[in-house]
Amino acid sequence: MDITTVHHARPTALTLASPFRAVTLPKASAVVAFSRKAVLALHRELIEAGRSATVLYGTMPPAARREQIRRLTEKEVDVIVTTDVIGHGVNLPLGSVVFAETSKYDGRTRRELRVWEAAQITGRAGRRGHNAGEGIVAAYRSRLPGLTVSGQLLEQAVQAANGVKPNGLQVTTAPLRPTWTDLGLPEPGEIPHALTGWTAAAREAARERPWLQPMPVDEIRAKLSMARQIADAPRDVGGLWPQDGCTVWRLITLSVDADRPAYPAICRAVLHGAALRPLLRSRAGIDRMALPDAEKYAALMRDLRTAALAFDGECGGVNTEEAAAGEQAAAARIIQLVAASRPLAEHGRCAACQKPCAPWFTYCDACHCSRFSGFDDDW
Repeated sequence: MDITTVHHARPTALTLASPFRAVTLPKASAVVAFSRKAVLALHRELIEAGRSATVLYGTMPPAARREQIRRLTEKEVDVIVTTDVIGHGVNLPLGSVVFAETSKYDGRTRRELRVWEAAQITGRAGRRGHNAGEGIVAAYRSRLPGLTVSGQLLEQAVQAANGVKPNGLQVTTAPLRPTWTDLGLPEPGEIPHALTGWTAAAREAARERPWLQPMPVDEIRAKLSMARQIADAPRDVGGLWPQDGCTVWRLITLSVDADRPAYPAICRAVLHGAALRPLLRSRAGIDRMALPDAEKYAALMRDLRTAALAFDGECGGVNTEEAAAGEQAAAARIIQLVAASRPLAEHGRCAACQKPCAPWFTYCDACHCSRFSGFDDDW
């Protein structure tokens, strides 16, 4: 569990220092990984090493995030283990940023960070206005399998953060998104054909203006398909829907992903007047939730609040205030669990043999292979 340091003090050149033990990790430090499981695993490792640490990641409700930031800022803890959410508008008095890995899953595969992504995070060390002093960027050598760090990438990121070298980021396109008005105010059954026409028109416009990038409409089509199934509406253009075109368009362009648990329920509420109140939980029930359940409930309440805002302040009998209160209660439960200063999850152990394995896997390679060795190749 070693740390190799790379100093950067704007705008001086990069210098390297020799490795030192993790127990000497400077105070007000951020240890960075790129999945919730890796963050919780590293949090456990630091707690077991005797460090005071908290966590920060994307699925954490905003109120819980603010509390973890406050704990570090007011020196209740000296290390915050975080995902790349720290690189998006989060300013902390950090003396060091320590990378536990430099690769991430991008929705298709695990890939190495781009220089600008790493630079965005390294720039959090030694921020001006926080009296954090010289910023230190480091590589954290964890005992957990699967976490690797590229020293070369960190050097490039530090130089980009210092302005010595470019970060490789170029802005060459702007998104072009459809609106209900652009589509000609279609009725629900006409929306698929209107989207096809809009896509053709958008591509034609992009030929004349290369910087325009028409937005793919696959997600809108997926939501429309789900809404049609829930509405039990025919596929023909003139098929009757329980709601008008504007309402259906607001539903299928709602900022809630189609694969989220809340979306089918929201569809039933908007299209058939179904109640969403059964999804609400009592404060006593929320206060007994484990960390994953509290995170899921907070996300559910956030989605219900989004729906309520889109439909005049209420959706399925749940208004924005109730949804916000539910999210706040879940955030309070998460804060309570994180503040207990004990490990929040098992760290990188195989569910079968309990030997170390990468945090994002349930089983180690040996146990995974043995579980499926009894099946023939055809299966």
